[in-house]
Amino acid sequence: MYGAVNRPPGRIRGAAPSELRLRREKRRTWTLGALAAAMLLTSALPAHAATQARPAAAAQSTAARDPECVQPGNARLNPRFYWRNVFGTRLGEGVIHESATPNPFGGRIAPGSTFTFRWRPETTRNPVGAQYHDHRVNLASVMAVATVESVSGPGTLSGTTLSARETPPGKLGDTVVRFRIRPGTEGRTATLSSADHSLTTRWLFADINNIWENTGSISFTVASRAALGCESSSIIG
Repeated sequence: MYGAVNRPPGRIRGAAPSELRLRREKRRTWTLGALAAAMLLTSALPAHAATQARPAAAAQSTAARDPECVQPGNARLNPRFYWRNVFGTRLGEGVIHESATPNPFGGRIAPGSTFTFRWRPETTRNPVGAQYHDHRVNLASVMAVATVESVSGPGTLSGTTLSARETPPGKLGDTVVRFRIRPGTEGRTATLSSADHSLTTRWLFADINNIWENTGSISFTVASRAALGCESSSIIG
C-alpha cells in the first residue's frame, strides 16, 4: 500500500520523455513529408516553364531557318489628287506618300519574309471651305498573300481598308504596316493601284469629289526561296 503511493519519482518522470519523443517523431515525420512535397513541387516548375518556352524557342528556330529573302524593286505609286470647280479651275491638291522597306514592288519576295509599308496622305493646298479629308486605301491584294503583323500611326486598319482623317491645317504622320508573306503563296502576285485609293472631302455642308491626277499600278510576285537563290542570305539586289 505504501509502496503504491510512494512510487519512486524516477518512474513518474520517465513516462513523460517517451511521450515527448513520440510527439517529436510525429513532428519530424510531418516536416520531412512537407519538405519532400516542396522539393517535388520545385522540381516540377522548371519542366512547366520549359514547356511554356517551347513555342517561343520554336518560333525563333523557324526564324533562324528562314531568314529574310527579298529581291527588291523600285516601283512606287504615290497617287496625286486635286479638286476643281465647274470652270476647270483647281481648288486644291495633294499626294499620297507611299513607300515600302525593303521594297518588294517591282521585285520578288519569298514566303516568311517581311516588309514595312508606309502610308501618309498629304493635302498640299486645301480647298477654301474644306473641313476634313477621309483618306482610304484598299490593301486586299497585298493581304491575300501577306499577314499583317502590326499597325502603328494615325491610320486605322479595318478589314482590308487602311484609313485616316486629315484635318487641315494639321498634317498626318506616317502610318506603318508590317507585313509577313504567308507560306504557300509562291507564284501569286499582289497589286496596289490608284483605283485602290479613295478620298472623301467634307466641304461646308456637303461632300465633294476629287480627281486622281495619275493612274496606274505596281505589283510584286511571291517566289520560292530556291528561285530567289537566297536559301541562307537575306536581301539580294
